[in-house]
Amino acid sequence: MLRALLLFFLCWQAATSVQAQEPVLLTTCAAVRALSESQAARGLPVHVKAVVTLVPSDAPGRLTVDDGTGIWVAAPPSSEAETSVGQARVGDVVEIEGHTHEGRFAPTITIARLRIVGRAKLPPARHLAYLGSESGLHDSQRVTISGIVQSAASLPRGNHSELKLLVSTPTGPFTFVLSDDSPFAATNLIDSAVSLTGVFRAYFNSRRQFLGVRIYTNDPGDLHIVHAAVADAFAAPELSLAEATAFSAQGSDGHRRRVRGTVTLCKPGQYFYLQADKQGLRINTHQTAGLEPGDFVEATGFFQLQRNRAEMTEALFRRLDHGEPVQPVEITRQQAVVSEPRTNAPPTQDFDDFLVALRGTLVSIDRKLGEPIRLNLESDGVLVPAEFSEPPDPKFLASLRHASVLRVSGVCDLIYSESLPVVNWPSPIGLRLLLRAPSDVEIIATASWWTPERLETALGIAAVVVLIFLAWVALLRRQVTLRSTQLADEMRARRDAAVEFETTLRERNRLAADLHDTTEQSLTGLAFQLEATGALQSKAPERSQQHLALARQLLNRSREDLRRSIWNLRATQLEKNTLAEALQEIATDRSAGLTVEITVAIEGEQRALTDLVAGNLLLLAQEGITNALKHAQPARVELHLSFALHAVTLVIRDDGVGFDPSTVEGPKEGHFGLQGMRERMKRLGGRVEIKSAPKSGTTLTATVPE
Repeated sequence: MLRALLLFFLCWQAATSVQAQEPVLLTTCAAVRALSESQAARGLPVHVKAVVTLVPSDAPGRLTVDDGTGIWVAAPPSSEAETSVGQARVGDVVEIEGHTHEGRFAPTITIARLRIVGRAKLPPARHLAYLGSESGLHDSQRVTISGIVQSAASLPRGNHSELKLLVSTPTGPFTFVLSDDSPFAATNLIDSAVSLTGVFRAYFNSRRQFLGVRIYTNDPGDLHIVHAAVADAFAAPELSLAEATAFSAQGSDGHRRRVRGTVTLCKPGQYFYLQADKQGLRINTHQTAGLEPGDFVEATGFFQLQRNRAEMTEALFRRLDHGEPVQPVEITRQQAVVSEPRTNAPPTQDFDDFLVALRGTLVSIDRKLGEPIRLNLESDGVLVPAEFSEPPDPKFLASLRHASVLRVSGVCDLIYSESLPVVNWPSPIGLRLLLRAPSDVEIIATASWWTPERLETALGIAAVVVLIFLAWVALLRRQVTLRSTQLADEMRARRDAAVEFETTLRERNRLAADLHDTTEQSLTGLAFQLEATGALQSKAPERSQQHLALARQLLNRSREDLRRSIWNLRATQLEKNTLAEALQEIATDRSAGLTVEITVAIEGEQRALTDLVAGNLLLLAQEGITNALKHAQPARVELHLSFALHAVTLVIRDDGVGFDPSTVEGPKEGHFGLQGMRERMKRLGGRVEIKSAPKSGTTLTATVPE
């Protein structure tokens, strides 16, 4: 029993959990509109029954429906539901199945299926008296509102026309669209008092914020004329410019008013300015007929507050006469910018929309694509732009020098902050002048030809010339350096060739001396001994054998002397070895078979030497070793190669019999060894020092700079 109860409880809990997870079906439009943006985005299921209140011609596949609360519904493009929506008409009762959508302003319904089930009367319209931000609550609802038609146009829309009205109310304007053929002529509706009924559609931005109102209907009966407009637009009551929006105990009824004045500036098809009795007024119109300054004009239209001042909109005008153009009043910038009046202070003139003249210093000229050409003047320490209504001749602009003092004449246009609503006296934050032609610009004082722009250009050109000169100097120096390097290389090559030639010549002389001193003398002695051997061979065989033995000794000595001379000429060790390795190889070769010990020591960081330096040091080492072995009878010969920062030193030291350097035989006696060493080092820019004494050995030091 207990187990059965537990099982029942678990089943009931699971069923409750599943039921809680299932989305709730929404069955009224009010329930959908009450959702937040995130809730509507979940696509909750919807099944409502409502009456169609609007079939907008500018949004196929969409409707507004109302079951006591209106809502916007839409079918996915190219779907079966879109076809069903296209068959619906205003007054049809429809059943809609679908899901919620967050919409771009308010929650909407996305249609999955739509079925027409009958016809019904439209729900009653709500009276709309105020067009503030709260009006966004009326989106997709049927409303009724009254106002004055300021403009009307019949526009083609498919196979029928669409009537579009701009309607003003005490709380702001709105647009009314009749998406059906209208029985009313559009021009006859302007200035009519109307009562309008339709579906409220909101203007909004990307942040889902309410901006303005459009009211749509498909029924011409929703447009009711309360008071028809007067046929003659110029029969409207006339006001002076000062009375245009001044205080009136009767208030403004929103209908047309008529004014007269003299034209000061005209932009055909857009606007023109009238001036009369120290007052100016901007007239906005679509008429393309041109007006000239001095034309006396009558204009009729509607007044609206634009940029903190009244302007006439949707105006019609006609020229009555032409007189002398209005002369500008010269003022300062401080006079133009009206501040809040003080109590009991005399009234100050309002120069807004008034033709004035202003003096200033030309700072710059703006030429931006798609914008009026603008002269920027400095007046009272503040920048004041002066814009041309029509592009002036480029030659005229080129004649204006920066820093020139100008007197410009144009319509004063005060600039106010765009923040709304106005909660205090609106103080201008600046002004601009609207110029009519180049004749409105008078040069009072011409600036020096050396304008900042020209000075900047001159400095730029000078800088370019200096850069080119410096580049040329750098290139020239590079060429000089390159040529100097080439000449130095050529001179070095010639010097090395000369040194090589002198070295070769010196080696030839040394070899000749060696051959003369040794080989030639030995061969001469050998010849004498062979002659003696031949002469005594038959007479005294024993003496002949003695002379033959001496000849053999002389022959061996000659061979040794010749081998030594040839060995001294070899420097091929440097072809594959460094100088240190070549010295070690020489020491090994020369000490082979002898009792003399020849050692090599290296000091400092070894580095590659030129062939000229290394070859001469190697030859010097060979000659030093040969001299030591030939004359000194040493037991030990030491070679010490030292690498200093800017020099290389070779020391050859032996412990032989030594000699007196001051009495040693030289070239005059046919001995060229020491003299050849000195000349060899001198050609390399080095030096040789010889230290020796009898029985004290000999030290030869050769130093070559690098």
